[in-house]
Amino acid sequence: MKICLVATYGVTCGIATYTAHLAQQLASEDEVVIFAEDYLNNKQPDFSSDLKVIRRFNRNHPSPGLLKALRDYPCDVVHVQHEYGIFGNLKSELRQVAAEYKGRTVMTLHTVCPPSGVFDLHNCADCFIVHNRYGEEYLLRQGIKRNKIKVITHGTLLFPKISQKEARAKLHLPLDRKIILTHSFIERRKNIDKVIKAVAKLKNDLPISSIHAGGVHPHVPGWLGQSYLNECRELIRELDIALEAVIVDRFISEEEMSYYLAAADILVVMEDSTYPEIHASGVMHTVTPGKPVIASDIPDFAEFPDDAVYKINIDEESLEQAIKEVLSDPGLASRLSGNLLSYAQATSWENMAKRHVEVYEDIMNSYRLAYLSKSSVIL
Repeated sequence: MKICLVATYGVTCGIATYTAHLAQQLASEDEVVIFAEDYLNNKQPDFSSDLKVIRRFNRNHPSPGLLKALRDYPCDVVHVQHEYGIFGNLKSELRQVAAEYKGRTVMTLHTVCPPSGVFDLHNCADCFIVHNRYGEEYLLRQGIKRNKIKVITHGTLLFPKISQKEARAKLHLPLDRKIILTHSFIERRKNIDKVIKAVAKLKNDLPISSIHAGGVHPHVPGWLGQSYLNECRELIRELDIALEAVIVDRFISEEEMSYYLAAADILVVMEDSTYPEIHASGVMHTVTPGKPVIASDIPDFAEFPDDAVYKINIDEESLEQAIKEVLSDPGLASRLSGNLLSYAQATSWENMAKRHVEVYEDIMNSYRLAYLSKSSVIL
């Protein structure tokens, strides 16, 4: 089967990372071509790929380039990795592709609800993939038929186990402190300031530090990204916890992230679902064995079993209590991390790629049946 993925690729972007992991797994059995964005000033200097990559669309300049490329490099299935910030101005192009490949288009909605509040992608794909049942319920309310919706959980990247001592030595981190790690692009909705406040309140009772690994998203407006980073740094100064709270403000490669994850005692994810609502978050799908996770109890993380993460409200008081409990109860920490590891293995990229192939085969079979039926009518 020849699969064409339409997405950002080879750049500092969550969708690009998602596409890379999915494509690598799909390519082990099928032919994969990536139709990528030619967006400038966001290319990683060390970017390389063993897959065929064709840059044929640009979020700021609608054009027929994508459709022309698909005619030059025809495929069996076209799969769009959709995000409103990327494809919001390209609905006409997506509709043209869907019409050309009628019966063979798939669209993963990385953010389900559009910022405008009006869902208008009905004619842009034959099948929609969402990551949890909340997304499925939303699409059903928008008039999408159930048989055109597939729920496939975000794939999980499971890093090999690295000893905490080795990881901290490599990153020059102290061995005598409990490290609370957050890792993501820096945005206000990640609530990094609340983690900083919680650590400030706990530092007199526990040998505790917080580390945030990750910089400002390249496509987030300054008032959402850089200004919030400045606020967090000012908060650290005001609370006088420069030794206890560190922000590593840059893009972190997967290899380096594996060491930060291994160095940590607890991972914290306090994303908030007000913007965007019902979206995919790769943060909780990047784990390493033996690390308990404390996370916000929101629809974005609904697919995680209750016993795999310690779910809390988005406030520093709830976080303080959770950190205390996890650090003081080794049994709780072990149970959380063990259950999360089981979930991570079940949702590995290898397993999720197989689910995608099942979807592709289903729509291809339906397409063939429709073609045969149409041919018999003509005869």
